[in-house]
Amino acid sequence: MKNAHTTSLLRNQSGAMFGLDARIALAIFGVLSVVAGVAAINVFSQAGTTALVTEFSNLKKAYTEFHLGTGEHTTRFMDLINNDTGYQGWNGPYIDGMLSDRSRTYGQYSFVEGRQDVPGVPPVECSGGGICSTWLKLTKVKDSIAKEVDKTLDADESPNAGTLRIEFVPGPTDDVYYLISAKGSSTAAGQGQ
Repeated sequence: MKNAHTTSLLRNQSGAMFGLDARIALAIFGVLSVVAGVAAINVFSQAGTTALVTEFSNLKKAYTEFHLGTGEHTTRFMDLINNDTGYQGWNGPYIDGMLSDRSRTYGQYSFVEGRQDVPGVPPVECSGGGICSTWLKLTKVKDSIAKEVDKTLDADESPNAGTLRIEFVPGPTDDVYYLISAKGSSTAAGQGQ
């Protein structure tokens, strides 16, 4: 009888050890999945930052091509896509694959004029001298992406100075302004430049 009891006890302990091994393995897999998840989030965040920096660079090139072809500075984003305004020398569309002012990922694009030499968000109005510039405005950019793009383009975290400026709006997204083209002093611009 003693032998049957010992055999039964050994079977139960063997099962208990297997259960413990399974729990340890599950815990290890759980930790690994958390680490992998965090790594994936970082990769996606970096991809979003790189994509937006590339998109800004392409739009800046498109604006430069528009300016070289027409000799004009525009505050109308759609002028890069169609020539409804009737510019002489227009040779667009300057942006491949875009049919409107809507971003593929975020909100809406527009151009605004503002001072390059004065910190501020949105860029300070062009008046009274200084360097008047054209800024690309993009709405509804995720907060985290806006901050990372600012670090990438300006090498600092100042949201209201540099080539990228962030206008913090309530909610999880912000509006950003990216320097596209300097137009010269606002007094020269006012005299028909």
